[in-house]
Amino acid sequence: MITLEEKLKQFTPEEREQIYARAEEMKKEVLILKAVREATGISQEELAERLELSQSYISRLERRSNVTINTILAVVKALGGSIDITINLPEREPVKFSQIETMLGSLDSKFNSPAASAVELEG
Repeated sequence: MITLEEKLKQFTPEEREQIYARAEEMKKEVLILKAVREATGISQEELAERLELSQSYISRLERRSNVTINTILAVVKALGGSIDITINLPEREPVKFSQIETMLGSLDSKFNSPAASAVELEG
C-alpha cells in the first residue's frame, strides 16, 4: 500500500504546492459556518434555539465537510444576515445575485419558518 507521502513525491513541487493550497482552502470552507456564527457573537446554544435544533446538532453541522447552500442559508438567516453570490466565468462579466434568501424564499416557502428550516437542515 502506498502512503500519502509516497504519492505526493510523484508530483512536482509546483503541483504539491497547489495540492496543499487547495487543502487549506477546503479546511476554511468546512469551517465557514463556525466562522460566520462566531463573527456575529452568537453561541451554538443560541443559534440552536433560533433554528429549533439541538446544540449538539449545531456542533456537528459546523464540523461537516459537505454543507449545502440551503444549510448555510438557514444559518445565515437565523443570524440575521443575507447571502450574495458572484459567479465568475471565463471571458464574461461576473453575474451577481444579491440576497439569495429572498430569491429562494419566493421559490420555496419552506424557508419562511425556523421549524421548516430545521427540517431542511436535518434532512
